[in-house]
Amino acid sequence: MDKTTLLPREVIESIKKWLDKPEIIVLVGARQVGKSSIMKLLMQDMTKDEYAYLDLEDTYNLEIVSSVDRFISYLKTQRLNPAKRIKVLIDEFQYLPEPSKFLKLIHDHHGEIKLIISGSSSFEIRKKFTDALTGRKIVFTVYPLNFTEYLLFTGSRYLHNKRQVNLKKILRDFNEAKAQHVNTPKILPILEDFIIFGGYPLPSLTAETEARILRLKEIHNTYIQKDIKDLAKLENIPQFNRLVSFLAVQNGNLLNLNEVCKEIGIRRRHLEKYLFLLEKTFVLYLLKPYYRNRQKEITKMPKLYFGDTGLRNININDMRSLDKREDAGCLAENFFYSEFLKKRMLLTGISFWRDKQQHEVDFVIVENRQSIPVEVKFQRFTKADASPSLKNFIEKFKTKKAIVITKDYLDRIKVEKTEIYYIPLWMI
Repeated sequence: MDKTTLLPREVIESIKKWLDKPEIIVLVGARQVGKSSIMKLLMQDMTKDEYAYLDLEDTYNLEIVSSVDRFISYLKTQRLNPAKRIKVLIDEFQYLPEPSKFLKLIHDHHGEIKLIISGSSSFEIRKKFTDALTGRKIVFTVYPLNFTEYLLFTGSRYLHNKRQVNLKKILRDFNEAKAQHVNTPKILPILEDFIIFGGYPLPSLTAETEARILRLKEIHNTYIQKDIKDLAKLENIPQFNRLVSFLAVQNGNLLNLNEVCKEIGIRRRHLEKYLFLLEKTFVLYLLKPYYRNRQKEITKMPKLYFGDTGLRNININDMRSLDKREDAGCLAENFFYSEFLKKRMLLTGISFWRDKQQHEVDFVIVENRQSIPVEVKFQRFTKADASPSLKNFIEKFKTKKAIVITKDYLDRIKVEKTEIYYIPLWMI
């Protein structure tokens, strides 16, 4: 596949629905997940006389947006069609000194201008943005590639097969999953490759393993330099790096802040600051527990997952295949969670469950107000077999559906009033 070709992202269709609406379109996400490429794809559908593009990493462009008057004067020099609503795309807008004030003035007093802006650091955005933009913006989070997009980017012959199945479709109609199951042995090695190297677009488009690893390391190093050192003004970078590596090993586990402080030798307030930065820069996510009765559940401690498994594996310097790893199950869990984030429109909520008797279910997803327990068992099954924890959840909450995510086993059984789906991981 031609590496210079801009390939579509699933979020684009959602963005396009807002192009003719008054709200400022805001694209946020980690560095190098494809926000600039999405802007360029949007521009491909525009005529040259109806848009302007500014990248604020260029200091010259920062001068252009230093005031509303300078910005309007600049647009008048660009030979734009005054009969059309001008679309202005501003990349890396977190470099604006006072973005809220600037954007509010444009939105409120220049209805002839449609703003589409992007930024890499939710931390910096939150620090600089005020309530002045409430009701004036619509925010889209751009994630690394999901598995379907990865198949597209790598030119896989199984892209069509993957598009026929997803979790929502399978729960609605199991027959398509049965039809596609014949492809499981062929798709599984591709899935495992994706789990090892993750979904950042540039490494995904890189064929050579060594080059993929180097590009992942560069993404990590750029994140540390630009988001953490420059934007967050963090001085103790070695301590921050030690924490990230430690958390990478703890991936998929409960996050006990007191234990982390003890292991790393870090103060609680510093740890909380670092975790805040890691969440707001899209590196990791903290999954909250599921409960209906706050008094009965064992803990409010969250579980920890990384936004991208490739970036996580780089942090522990382990890019081995899954069959050689003890953490294959945790990586499969992380894949499930990150795919859920990237396909956030399919289902409406996600958490995990654990009670005082140590019963634990990896995930609880919510669809149409119905709670569905999910266990991720990245192993081969010879027959449908639910764990005691899953059975306990079903009995306690009277769920109508339950899911066991497997390596390559597909089945559907009914236990009393509950349908239990056994679904290969690639199908979600």
